[in-house]
Amino acid sequence: MKLISTVFVLVHLVLVSVLADGSKIEANHGENVTLPFPMDKAEKADRLRIIFKEETTKSLSLIAQKCVPHEGCAVVDTSGVSLIFGKECLSVIIQNVNISRSGLYIAEAFFGKDVCEVKATLVVNSEYIISFYI
Repeated sequence: MKLISTVFVLVHLVLVSVLADGSKIEANHGENVTLPFPMDKAEKADRLRIIFKEETTKSLSLIAQKCVPHEGCAVVDTSGVSLIFGKECLSVIIQNVNISRSGLYIAEAFFGKDVCEVKATLVVNSEYIISFYI
């Protein structure tokens, strides 16, 4: 069989975002993703942390943490992860996602003894290269 031409096509799935606790967000490999966490006054929390539970190993990682000075916790900043505070929503921006970023994200805001917790699941689709031979 003679190879006349090869065409490479990148298949991308549509990014889907849902604004609700327990939401599921899909993204493609290499995209920047915004995870919305409906959370009122998160910027005024004594402590705010973002925890990542990896999909396959189920290991937990603290990927971001902000604290007021009297709280006594260490600030955690992860490269490629940003927190944006909106009026009633905390947005976590994750840059250049890949399959290892698939999993459960938990935002926790501590107001004294009260804790507000919101969860979101990120599914990162791998990049497919399809070859067509004619």
